[in-house]
Amino acid sequence: MKAKNISKIWILCSLLFLQCSEDVLDKKDLGAISSDVIWNDPHLAEGFLNNIYLGALPGWDVNASRLTDDAQGPDALMYGEASPNSQGRYSGSYNTIKDINLLLRDVGTGSISIEDQDIMKAQALFFRAYLYFRLVSTYGGVPLVLEVKDQTDVTALQVPRNKTTECMTQILLDLDAAMVDLPDSYDSADYGRITKGAAMAFKGRVLLHYASEQFDPAQDKGRWQAAYDANSAAKTYLESIGKGLHPDYAGLWFEEGASNVEAIMVRNYSLDRPHNREAGCRPFIVGTNGESYDKPTLQLVDAFPMKDGKAIDDPTSAYTYDPTALWLDRDPRFEATIAWNGSVWPLNNPAPNRTSDLEWTFQESAIEGQANSRITATSFNCRKAVDGTLEGGAASLSSPTDWIEIRFAEVLLNLAEAANEISNSVVAYEVLTQIRSRAGIDAGGDNLYGLQAGMDQGQLRDAIILERRLELVFEGKRSADLRRRRMYETLNGTHRFGYEILRTAAFDALSPTAEILDDRKVLEAGVLDGSIDLNDPAVYNTYFTTNLRSLERFGSVDADGDPINYLDNYYFYDIPQDDLNKNPSLQQTAGWPGGDFDPLQ
Repeated sequence: MKAKNISKIWILCSLLFLQCSEDVLDKKDLGAISSDVIWNDPHLAEGFLNNIYLGALPGWDVNASRLTDDAQGPDALMYGEASPNSQGRYSGSYNTIKDINLLLRDVGTGSISIEDQDIMKAQALFFRAYLYFRLVSTYGGVPLVLEVKDQTDVTALQVPRNKTTECMTQILLDLDAAMVDLPDSYDSADYGRITKGAAMAFKGRVLLHYASEQFDPAQDKGRWQAAYDANSAAKTYLESIGKGLHPDYAGLWFEEGASNVEAIMVRNYSLDRPHNREAGCRPFIVGTNGESYDKPTLQLVDAFPMKDGKAIDDPTSAYTYDPTALWLDRDPRFEATIAWNGSVWPLNNPAPNRTSDLEWTFQESAIEGQANSRITATSFNCRKAVDGTLEGGAASLSSPTDWIEIRFAEVLLNLAEAANEISNSVVAYEVLTQIRSRAGIDAGGDNLYGLQAGMDQGQLRDAIILERRLELVFEGKRSADLRRRRMYETLNGTHRFGYEILRTAAFDALSPTAEILDDRKVLEAGVLDGSIDLNDPAVYNTYFTTNLRSLERFGSVDADGDPINYLDNYYFYDIPQDDLNKNPSLQQTAGWPGGDFDPLQ
């Protein structure tokens, strides 16, 4: 069941509380709705809390991968051309923080039971911590507004930025306070509400970020120890209540509800309140009008190891990598993540241009004269968390698949990273082998799943970052990792690449007609009955020609386009000018025009 209480009341809440969802600096009277009405009615009180969920709970992010080396995305940030006021989500977060502070102030003024009050407060405190961390990781220190402001008091509304250290202290205080009253779990009707385990796991994430180079270029080992302790405590607690790795990496997104042992923090979706990620990830050939979300780069394709866990260029691998049949003998997460030209990918309700379960990404692959722009620019499609059983084929394809914001694998990887930074390589190796074992990688004679034995701290750090990239790909974690560990500089001057795949004369001669679709039907029949083996590079090259192409702005097969150029000041964004105008006490972030606020203080 999809958290029915959250989904049924949100519309009512949106109408009731529209008047109290203005910017924190606005002067609108927040007392327009009587507290006597809200906090004496359990349903309205729950509705108020649900409105906070809707404002704070993250969902499917189809843009995060555009700011990584994992997917195409001509974002201005990647070229050093971000303009002031173009980034971040400052005011929207404060809208919800204001509602949180209202709840914390007023929930005890009515007849709601003490037990229910405590649980509601705990959820509100979690989200205040969540939103402030989102702000701090974006801007550095921001104004800490921890109480409801008098909208008629101009001076009180002009709150200056707090130091980053002060903000982090408050975030941790809120999380610790929330953990006291958050339950281990809820009834099925309230699945998706914040639990103690979610708060503990999020605390581990917060401290991992705070220990990383974005916030601490000097790399204080004390911060890493705190991150290790928090993630170790989260792991121990979560395991004690039955959480762990889901046995099926590819299928973990499609087991919803309390039975999914890996899901720690989720946002529920349903057919009544769906998302559109499916439409953007599915190939255009099935008629979704998509081809825009999470299109894998060649760099991501090459990052996946062979099935024995060793890199594609490692001469000690038991498997031979062939760049033509690049899908053969790879880490099983490769097939769970990426669809390639000629791959088997069953999708329900195919459009007329799809005549089998095979996926095609060569140019004009659907019908003659089809615009090449509708074909994935990389020649690869994302199949991770794409539910092939959903009835698709329309541009409006809607998906009810839940978003998992935190899963147990991330807790493990957070623990491994912190462990390595405090020189505890034993725990780091234990985690990496556990993750790779679940993925289906060969254990090898040393049970290291392809990992090099005896890695030093730097080598192990690289191995952990790689494992995070592969395990958590297209979950919004790669862009966060690149920022917190200040790794964008490693991408500067480089290009993301994909393939342009063209059919050959032999392909065009497969059928008596000149129609691509007819030729493709003959090829599909041969592949499916085994008479044509596209896993054989020589056979594949008979029908297709592959050209390397730049995915960067103005790039093509013949030109590389603009290189990546992520600027140092992008690690902390600028405060929008509208908010500076409303609040003269705000300082702009250093590195931006007129900025003198140090986000590291």
